[in-house]
Amino acid sequence: MEPLPGQTVLVVGLGKSGQAACAFLRRRGCRVRATDEATSPALAALAQAWVREGIPVELGGHTEQFCEGSRLVVASPGVPQTAVPIRWAARRGVPVIGELELGARFCRGRIVAVSGSNGKSTVSTLVGTMLAAAERPVVVAGNIGTPLTEQLPQIRLGTTVVLEVSSFQLEQVEQFRPSIACLLNVTPNHLDRHVQWEQYVAAKRRLLTQQRPRDWAVLNADDPVCRTLRASVRGRLLEFSTQEPVRGAYLDGGDLVMVLRGRRHRVMALNDLKLSGRHNVANALAVIVVGGLLGLEPEVMAEAIQRFAGLPHRLEAVATWQGVTFINDSKSTTVEAGLRALEACPGRAILIAGGKDKGSDFTRLREVAAQKVRAAVLIGADGPRVAQALAGVVPTSLAATMAQAVQRAASLAQPGDWALLSPMCTSFDMFHDFEERGELFRSAVQALVSLEGQPLVGAAA
Repeated sequence: MEPLPGQTVLVVGLGKSGQAACAFLRRRGCRVRATDEATSPALAALAQAWVREGIPVELGGHTEQFCEGSRLVVASPGVPQTAVPIRWAARRGVPVIGELELGARFCRGRIVAVSGSNGKSTVSTLVGTMLAAAERPVVVAGNIGTPLTEQLPQIRLGTTVVLEVSSFQLEQVEQFRPSIACLLNVTPNHLDRHVQWEQYVAAKRRLLTQQRPRDWAVLNADDPVCRTLRASVRGRLLEFSTQEPVRGAYLDGGDLVMVLRGRRHRVMALNDLKLSGRHNVANALAVIVVGGLLGLEPEVMAEAIQRFAGLPHRLEAVATWQGVTFINDSKSTTVEAGLRALEACPGRAILIAGGKDKGSDFTRLREVAAQKVRAAVLIGADGPRVAQALAGVVPTSLAATMAQAVQRAASLAQPGDWALLSPMCTSFDMFHDFEERGELFRSAVQALVSLEGQPLVGAAA
């Protein structure tokens, strides 16, 4: 159901998505109320302002009494299915949708949705960059940091809306239907939330199942789970691969090639790709397929990809000190992301990892760590679990702060090594988010380097 003017709508969660949903619903003329189990000075100030404007707000927990009378529940991505308002709605037969679903129902643009366990921010940003370079109207939103409902006033007919979509958001969709759905990979992630691997895969599958025959699905032919999801595709299928020729885009020796609408195009040389790692070759190929479907010329795509040096906190080269390169990969929150970072390392690494685990199997690191990791410095609540998984493979030690971890890594590294922050865990035990974690890494490196008066390089690896 769509929220109607005068209807009471309950918004659960008051992060960016929840606040944007509240603002949109108010513009629709709905009677909005909001609840969040957390509390903070910022939330308290927000609640006071909203109460003065006639929006009831409940902080510090959810109660069923506060839910009563709601005709629709809009949940933020971080809200679990076990939350009180979600269970209340299920018993009452009240519809529950996510902020993404809400925004998509009122979106007038063409939706391109990008999901995957790793790489979705890079691909979403690059697609948006290519469209902007071609002077095409584009909005990039979703899990990348800007809620879709916040961007709706800027979206017109003819606007391409590039959405980064997470598994949490896909749990909450019903009718969400992207014109182009791109699934980059599916590897173990968020198993603290989804509990079972099958639930996580099922969430990713929902990216594809509402599409119609004339829509497009773009899948990674090299990813085992993506291959199994071919059967779930309701639209037309294209793929990308670093290993074999496919209909879509693939790596052909030293070239990135696109095959679309019966024509083969050489888009660019592999050596012109600034992004490091085999995974970023796959990301570039995914971007090429999506760009081709959007009608972009190969030359426009090649120029945008060649200029793109990467996003902050994703294999970002921060400084070189005494022959050691410090790499900020704070966005790494999965073992798969950590493995990709280590594979991109040209030599050996001092690995800084740890944080709040999401149900990961850290023993998967052992084989690559034996080849690539000189030593590991572990931080955070689950740093000891990572240390246990690496026991007998590489020397490990624990650090209480990011500054201590950087100093310890510098003391262990040899010239030519990477000092690599690739946590493979969430940041919430020690930091506000992965950005703060990465900035504190940068600050600690700056403090180390400034002892010898050397500047940060600021380039992206």
